[in-house]
Order: sequence, then C-alpha cells, then structure tokens
Amino acid sequence: MNNLQENRLSMYLAVRDFLISNNEITKGLPNYESSFSELQKKITEIQSIAEVQKSDTKGFAKQKQQLREKLITLTLDTSHKLNAFAQFSGDLKMQSEVKMSRSKLNKAPDTGLRDYARIIHDKAAGRLEALAGYGITADTQKELLETINDYNASISGPRVARTETAQATKKMMLLFEDTDTLLDNIDASIGILKISQPGFYNGFRLARKVVIAGSGSLALRGYAVESSNGTAIRGVTFSFRPVDLRIMGPDGPSEIVKKTAAKGIFLIRNLPQGTYTVTVSKPGYKEKVVTVVVAAGEMTELKVALERS
Repeated sequence: MNNLQENRLSMYLAVRDFLISNNEITKGLPNYESSFSELQKKITEIQSIAEVQKSDTKGFAKQKQQLREKLITLTLDTSHKLNAFAQFSGDLKMQSEVKMSRSKLNKAPDTGLRDYARIIHDKAAGRLEALAGYGITADTQKELLETINDYNASISGPRVARTETAQATKKMMLLFEDTDTLLDNIDASIGILKISQPGFYNGFRLARKVVIAGSGSLALRGYAVESSNGTAIRGVTFSFRPVDLRIMGPDGPSEIVKKTAAKGIFLIRNLPQGTYTVTVSKPGYKEKVVTVVVAAGEMTELKVALERS
C-alpha cells in the first residue's frame, strides 16, 4: 500500500471500531446493517492483500542462492567421485561426461546448473554398488536429488512473488473504491442521526477524518511567469481542488487558494498527498487549468506560464 492507502485504511479501522462500540445507536437505520457488514469484509480483504504486497521477494532470492551454493557443492563432490571411478575403470567416455569445475557451475544459468546436476545424478544411478567405495550411496543420491528439486522450485519463486504483488495491487485499488462507496452509504444512513444524536454523529465524523487529516506535512512551491518572457507575475491566484475530495477529510475545505507574492512565488507548507486540479488566474491573463501530483515527503514544484488575454 502507498501512504495514502495506509491513511485511508487507518480511517476505515477507526470508523469500524467506533461503529462497533456504538451498535445500539445504529440499530434499525435504513440500509445500514448490510453496508456495515460489507465494510467489515472489505477491511479484512484489504488487510489480507496488504500482507501479500509486503511479501519480500528478497527472501525468495536469498533462499535460492543458498540452495544454489548447496547444489554446486553436492554436484562437484559427486562429480569428483565419479571422475575417480571412471578413471580407475578405464571409462574415458564417462570421465569426459562427468568432469565439472566450480567455475563452470558458478557461471551456469539457473536452468543450466539444474541440468548439470541432473547429469551427475543420473550417471551415478544404477552404479551404487560399484560406487559405494567412492562415497556415493543411496543417501548421497537422495540428498542430491532433493536439492535439485528444491532448487528447481526456487527458480520461479521471485518471479511468482512479483506477479502476485502486481495482481494484489490492482485488486487493492478496486477494494478501496468499493469501500469508499460503502462509507458513502453509511454516511447517508448516519446522517439521519445528526440532530437526534449529535454526540454520536460528531464522533463518527471525527473518526471519518482523523487519520486522513493527519496524512503528513508536505510542501509545494508554486511559480507564475509571463509566457512571453518568463517575468514573474504577482497576485496570481492558484486554486487547488483534490481529484479525490476524501483526502481533505469529510469536513475539510474542498479547495485551497493561494496567491503569488512579489517574486511570483507562493508556498504551501501543509498539503495532503494526492492529485490536484489547479486553476490559475489573474485579470488580464488567460485562465489556465493544470494537474499536479503531490507526493509524500517531497517538495513539489509547480511552475505555470500565463498568456495575456
């Protein structure tokens, strides 16, 4: 989850817990029970998918590397023993087939190492009685084969994890959309109690915005200049309206307005992350509408060139 999604999930949890603790008040509200039941299910799904997103592909890579090193060691050990057996048996063909080096195995791609190990394993199969004196036994063959199989399974591990994470991200976006719709329905149901239960209603509204409103301090620096010569323009109005109104909180302002100072600059020190539609205007100039994305922990620069009307 990104920061905005984490903030929204925290808000969902605050709303859920508040409503559970006040279930006597909400009993009988039209369309409330079904919406709240679905809300709880969506929250559980979001939390489950968040765990998938956090799965560490580095863990798969580390496990694969450990298996690779083990497989190289076992393959080399068996190779050396087979080489000795072939030499003393006068089997020059086998000797050439089983000759391996650490350098060769280290440089081999994943599937190449697997295939080399299988060749060594198969050359020893069926000769265990003759190879016993060289240290190749049913137990060593079993360990080699198990390591081959484990390594083969690990080859696709990181790729599968990345695919699952990408799928989880797409599903997460849909879940947030569905949950926001459910909250809109709950808002409408609870709005019935605004006058009769003001304490409960105000507590609900607080839960609806407490986490979103605290989404973090961000900064944006804006500039307004003449399109013809780049000269700074003073007194230009920048009106910021979030694409998703929820990022400002249910009772927060729907629009933030700033004006440029003498050097054509303004600064917003606190602004929730998200995407904003910005209307830029000043008498004597053509109005301009732009879009800006505010990211967490970053200074966002917005420069707008205006044409005279």
